[in-house]
Amino acid sequence: MKKLLIALLLTIGTLPIAYGQTAARSPEKRTEEYCQLKARPKLNGRYVISIDYGQRQQLISENLFRDASGKAIEFNSAIDALHWLNGQGWELLSTFVLVEDGDGVAYYVLHRRLST
Repeated sequence: MKKLLIALLLTIGTLPIAYGQTAARSPEKRTEEYCQLKARPKLNGRYVISIDYGQRQQLISENLFRDASGKAIEFNSAIDALHWLNGQGWELLSTFVLVEDGDGVAYYVLHRRLST
């Protein structure tokens, strides 16, 4: 009987924690959304831009901007991509550079307000 009572109390005690985690991730409560843009230069001098909205991503795939035919869109520069995103309502918050495979790769963090 004691074991059953302890198990019941532990179960009841963890319910508010589990509910709190679910409620915190509720999209209805968000007022802004964020994304991270990665600008990778190509040999031809243009840039391929991948974007992370927080979605699941497969190990070897990148979330590239693509046109209607599915071909990756190349931008003249990272700034060209930032101008395009600004036209979509995104604002730049922060930038940083990481060294990946011996090359510096620029990252940009952006946000935009969600309409309520």
